[in-house]
Amino acid sequence: MRKNRVARIAATALLGLGTLGAFAGTAHAEPIDYVKIELFELHCQQNSEGDHDEAYLKITDANGNAVKVWPGNGITYQTMGSGYVRSMADGNGNAALILGREQARTLTLWDKDTFGGDDKLGSTLVTGSEVGAETQWRTVEGSGGVYVIGYRVIDI
Repeated sequence: MRKNRVARIAATALLGLGTLGAFAGTAHAEPIDYVKIELFELHCQQNSEGDHDEAYLKITDANGNAVKVWPGNGITYQTMGSGYVRSMADGNGNAALILGREQARTLTLWDKDTFGGDDKLGSTLVTGSEVGAETQWRTVEGSGGVYVIGYRVIDI
């Protein structure tokens, strides 16, 4: 139990989701039970343009802002063509993937364009209540592309 409490305190401080007064004895609402979206794989069933897309993934954070979570490690995008499968594990260190069990986040896949705006390849809603389930496989479609995102929601 202490481990979960410490994780909640760390997540609260990291995400700026509130004060720590609730943990200091001040009468406040029950602390949020946090979970994490763990990205698994991206499968390209059909790319949206030419011979490949330049794919990247964003998530809405706790403040409603779109935050890039994949690819990680400073990489701008991953080249994706029909039949390609890419691990998304390098994006799992992003704090925006943490949410409360009662919360939801939108994952949106994008195709990076050199000129003009980037193309939306689709999005899916992930809820904290999915915690403990098997790996989820969600199909997203947009701009002519068809992709499958694999993820799971884990307790932290």
